[in-house]
Amino acid sequence: MWVKMKYRVRCIPCVINVRFKELINAVQDDDLASKIGLNIVKKAYELFSKFDELTHIATLLFRYTIEQAPSIIDYYRRVKEESIRRLLKMQHKCLRLLEGLEGYNRFKMAIKIAIAGNALDMGVAEYEPKDIDLREVLEKDLRIDHSMELYSMVSKGNKKIIYLLDNAGEAVFDAILINELETLGNKVIAVAKEEPGFQNDATLNDAIMAGIDKYATEVITTGTSASSIHLDEVSKHFLEKLKESDIIIAKGMAHFEYVSEIELGKPTYFLLIPKCDVIASMLNVEKHVYVLYKKTHQ
Repeated sequence: MWVKMKYRVRCIPCVINVRFKELINAVQDDDLASKIGLNIVKKAYELFSKFDELTHIATLLFRYTIEQAPSIIDYYRRVKEESIRRLLKMQHKCLRLLEGLEGYNRFKMAIKIAIAGNALDMGVAEYEPKDIDLREVLEKDLRIDHSMELYSMVSKGNKKIIYLLDNAGEAVFDAILINELETLGNKVIAVAKEEPGFQNDATLNDAIMAGIDKYATEVITTGTSASSIHLDEVSKHFLEKLKESDIIIAKGMAHFEYVSEIELGKPTYFLLIPKCDVIASMLNVEKHVYVLYKKTHQ
């Protein structure tokens, strides 16, 4: 069953414009790109008229777009691989931020590093992705900060944690937080998207390239290429792991949009940078701030 997080009017041009960015970057024949672009507009009208849950609409429109222009898959593959390689070279600089820190202070710094990686989002029309800024990580605090509550749970160890990955490049920094969670005595199941993925989100191959498998207890996929853990699509294996888990940590805006609206029966923590007015309004914060928001499902 689809949840009902109804899209806002600003979501319509955003979703369409991201698809057009993909066409411009991946399709060299301008006449062909224009033809596909018109088809995308027609398809978007159909989807927005029929459905009202944004992450499903975005997923269906992306799938339609890569059917029309398969070169987009290769475009994102190149973007993701380049991003991971580049950011792996600066991972050691992020690790230095943890030096000399202990307990909660060390954990919170790892949280901030992971959130900072969310700046690599390519799925917001009016936002340009950027690499992690170490000075910003040091100076910027969390605008919504439920990190102490999370730490109080994970510091006791023996928790099974589902960690929903987002963009491929930021997985390099998720690895740092995952390592801290594991070091505290927990078991982390890192969850990527199924091939070909959604936009620049991490697939299993991307997660392994980013080194997640070196730190997490296990790395799996949702069993679907959807933008979030759409319960009408995910695999039985993923649902079993989800059911067994004690805590969910979800990265990025799409997971916030979808997962915050469904009942999973366990504490869920969202780590993200809101990059559009809609998400910022939902969280009652400004854009581009660091957020660790807890939602407890009863």
